[in-house]
Amino acid sequence: MASAFRTRGQAVLELALLAPLLMLVVVGLIHLGWALSAHQVLTNAAREGARVGTRAGATAAAMRAVVLDVCRDAGLDTTEVTVEATPGAPNVPSAVTVSYAFHSPFDALFGRLFGGQGVIVQAQCVMKY
Repeated sequence: MASAFRTRGQAVLELALLAPLLMLVVVGLIHLGWALSAHQVLTNAAREGARVGTRAGATAAAMRAVVLDVCRDAGLDTTEVTVEATPGAPNVPSAVTVSYAFHSPFDALFGRLFGGQGVIVQAQCVMKY
């Protein structure tokens, strides 16, 4: 009877020691998933902005507006989005670079790993005129 009690106590102790580590791994995977989702949104926004830049008479302001609209529609905070746009011309491709300072509710846990700042997620797209 004493050995069954000891085994049960050992299992509880092992769970108590490993549970915080397992929770940290799960929270880290969720954080990574959100960052990858933001990267996918930025990639799509850069593509849409570059597509606008391939039209005749395109301006950098129009390209930037499209990128910000895509980001806003996806739920990103557009105050954290930086857009660099160059409209195309014949034999000159249009280019868009989008950067986003990604923040999540888990920044309190991971903030020290990244120097207290959000993770910078960046996407770029270049399209021929």
